[in-house]
This record gives sequence, C-alpha cells and structure tokens, in this order.
Amino acid sequence: MTAAIRDQFSELIDSYRQLTHYYQSIAEFGQEEVILIDQGDMEGLMSILRQKEEIMADVAKCQAKIGSIQDAIVKEYQLEYFSLNKLLEVVDSSHRDLLDTLRRVIKQLIKELEILEKQERIHESMLKSFAKEMNSNRVRKQARAGAKAYEKIIESKPDSDIDLKR
Repeated sequence: MTAAIRDQFSELIDSYRQLTHYYQSIAEFGQEEVILIDQGDMEGLMSILRQKEEIMADVAKCQAKIGSIQDAIVKEYQLEYFSLNKLLEVVDSSHRDLLDTLRRVIKQLIKELEILEKQERIHESMLKSFAKEMNSNRVRKQARAGAKAYEKIIESKPDSDIDLKR
C-alpha cells in the first residue's frame, strides 16, 4: 500500500466519522421536535427542520467526498465496486488496521442511522396524529358554526314564513 492510498483510507475514515457526527447532530434535535409537535408549535418545528436541512447539505457534501475516495480506492485495487470484504482480500495484511478501523466507524454510522430512522418514524406518527386531531377539531368547529348559522336563520324567520304543508 502506497502512502497515498494509506492517506486515502485515513481520509475515508475521517469522512465517515464526520458523517456520523452530522447525523448525531440531527438526532440531538429529536427530543425538542417531540416537545414541539406535542405542543403544536409548528413554527418552532419548522425552525428545527430548517436547521436539519442545513446539516443535510453538509451531509451531501460529505457523502460526495466519500464517494470520490471510494472510487479512487476501487480504481487502485481494480475492484468492481467498493466493498470491505473485497478489500480484505486484496489489501496487504500489514494494513488491515485501517480496514478494521473503517469497519468500526461504518458500524457506528449504521447505529446512528438506525437511531435517526426510529426517531423519524416516531415524529411522522406524531405529526399524523396531530394533523388528524387538528382536522377533527376543524370539522367539529365548522359543524358547530354551521349549526349556529342555521339556528340563526331559523330564529330570524317568523313562523308564518314556513309552509309546513309542502
């Protein structure tokens, strides 16, 4: 393994760590989102979503960097695609420490993504429930308003205006 390839593996490891950090930052918003959804504070929730969107822009840049490093490694080792298992077959055994570190960092990233996925499912469910409740409240209010308006119409008409014989 040349020094350049070793540097690429190190850079790849650092990039995966950075990506994990970005996802951890997003996950930190989770509890606050739950509170805001529970309180119906959609303005506060939108503020958090904008912050998460900014982090996701950094995530996209980091993923692009990871992709280009992986492409260089694939090219160097003449692989069809990037695979840790394939790399274990072709990387010199004296440099397995880098692959072991890379594997651990990727496992940590996967754990973080699983946490985020659970959070997002919870948030989505809460938002659906909130929207359903809001819609139900709106329908009840409209029905009450309609009933009141109808009562006013009936009350304002004298009895002689209603033809009961029809």
